[in-house]
Amino acid sequence: MIQNFFKRSLPILAVLALASCSSDDNSLLRPAGPQDPTINDDTVIIEDSKASLAVPAKGFYVINEDWFGHDLGTVNYFKNDGSVLYRAYRAANPGETLGLTSQFATIYGENTFLISKQQNRLVVADAKTLKKKALLTDIGGDGRSFVGITSKKGYIATSNGVSIFNIETMSLEGSIAGISGETGNMVRVGDYVFTITKSKGTYVIDTKTDSVEKLIDGNDFAMMVQSKDGNIWVGANKKLIKIDPYTLEITLEVDITEAPITATWYAWTAGSLSASTQQNVLYWAKGNGVVKFDIDSQSLNTAFYNLGKDNQDMQLGFYGASLKVDPLTDKLVLLVKRDGWGDSGSYNWVHIVNNNGGLEKNIVVNGDNGSGGEWGTDDDRYFWFPAMPFFEDANTPEILLNQVILAPDQRIAIALNDKVVDADNTSVSIIKSLKSNDSKVATYEIKQDSLIVTAKGITGKEKLTIIANSNGKSVEKEIRIDVRN
Repeated sequence: MIQNFFKRSLPILAVLALASCSSDDNSLLRPAGPQDPTINDDTVIIEDSKASLAVPAKGFYVINEDWFGHDLGTVNYFKNDGSVLYRAYRAANPGETLGLTSQFATIYGENTFLISKQQNRLVVADAKTLKKKALLTDIGGDGRSFVGITSKKGYIATSNGVSIFNIETMSLEGSIAGISGETGNMVRVGDYVFTITKSKGTYVIDTKTDSVEKLIDGNDFAMMVQSKDGNIWVGANKKLIKIDPYTLEITLEVDITEAPITATWYAWTAGSLSASTQQNVLYWAKGNGVVKFDIDSQSLNTAFYNLGKDNQDMQLGFYGASLKVDPLTDKLVLLVKRDGWGDSGSYNWVHIVNNNGGLEKNIVVNGDNGSGGEWGTDDDRYFWFPAMPFFEDANTPEILLNQVILAPDQRIAIALNDKVVDADNTSVSIIKSLKSNDSKVATYEIKQDSLIVTAKGITGKEKLTIIANSNGKSVEKEIRIDVRN
C-alpha cells in the first residue's frame, strides 16, 4: 500500500517541488514529520530542523575604567540571582590586573578580550572562568576595541590604526596598511570589517587579504553598529547614516538633530549606539535619557526612557558607553551614576530596562569590599567609572536547512536569515561559508547572506557542507542536494 501511494504521488510531488523551487519562490516542500537525510530515496523530502530552545545566560559583565590614579581596570559580574561578584577578573587571577583605563570587552569563541588604553592594553582570558591566557602591553597604540575574524585571527583597533592579532599564538602579526590615527568601533559583515575612524570616515577591510577595500568618506563619525536587518549604521552628530554592507555605499541619511550622536574621540569610549538582536531598532543615550529609533517606520522616540532622580532627589546621569542591549533578553543594560563630578562618581547603579521602556530592575553597585579610606567611601560606595556592559555567549549557532530540491539547469537563491540561527546573535551577523565538496550535480556559493545553488544539466543527489561561525563558535552540517526532473 505504501509503495502504491508513492507511485501515485510521485508526479504530483515532482511538479510541486519544481514550482516551489523556482527562482521567484525558494521555499521547499515540507511534509509533516522529519525524515532521515541519509535515506537512499530519490523522492524523499526532508523538513528543516527546528531551532533549539535558548539557553539562558547566568549573568552579565561590566568592565570598568575604575578610579584613575588609584587603581587599574576591573570587571564586575552581575548574576541573575541578584548577587554581584566585584573585581571578578582579579578573583580568578590573584595578583593580576587589567590595564589603565579599561574601556572595551567582548567574548569571542572561547576567549574574553579585555582592552585598556594603556599599560596592560590587551588581556585575553578564558570566556567561562576569566582565567588569564595572555597579556600584551604593546598592541600598536592605545587600546580601543576588538573584533574576531576566525578562530585564528582578530583585529584590534588602537589610537594608531588596526593591528592584526593571532588568536592561536596570542601575538601581533602586523597591522592594516593605510589606516592610521584614531580608530574606534568595528563591525564584521561577511568577508569585511567596517572600521570607524576619527578623521577619515569608515574604512572597509577585506579580512581575507587584511587590506583596505574601500574608504567611505565622512565627517563627525562617532559610533557604529549593525542592525538586525544587516545594515551598518553610523552616528555622525546630527545624522544617522545607513551603509549597505554589500554595495559598501551610503544609502540613507536620517536627520537626528533633536537627538544627536556626538563623538567621544577626545576621551574615547565604545559609545552608546546599540542595536537589538530581536527588533529592527537602534538605541542611544542622549542627556539623561535613552532614544529609540525604529528603522522600519523611520520613527524617532526621544522619550523612550528617562533616568530621573535617586531616592535622595539627586539627578541621575550616564557614564562610559552608557548602554548595551542584552542579545538574549532584548533588555537594555544602562550604566548609571549621579550626575556631576566629585563625589557623584561614587554613587553607581545598573538599570535593566525592557524594550517598552519600563524599568525592571535597579541594581545598586557598591563593592568597596571593606577597604575604606583612600580606596572608597565610608558606606561601601566606590568610584567604579563603568566603561561598558558585555554579555556571555550562552548559545551556539544552528543550521536548520536540511535539503535543497531543484531541477536540472535551475538556479535558486535561499535566504539564510531563518536557516542559520543563534539565540544570542542576529542571523545576519553569523558568518556562513561552504566546505569544498566534489560537486557533481550543482555548484554553490554564498552571496549577500544567501545560498546560491546552480544545478547542472543532470539529475542526481549529493551533500553540501555549510559552516556557520557565530561569535567565534563554529558548527558545520551536511545538507542534501537533490536535482530532480
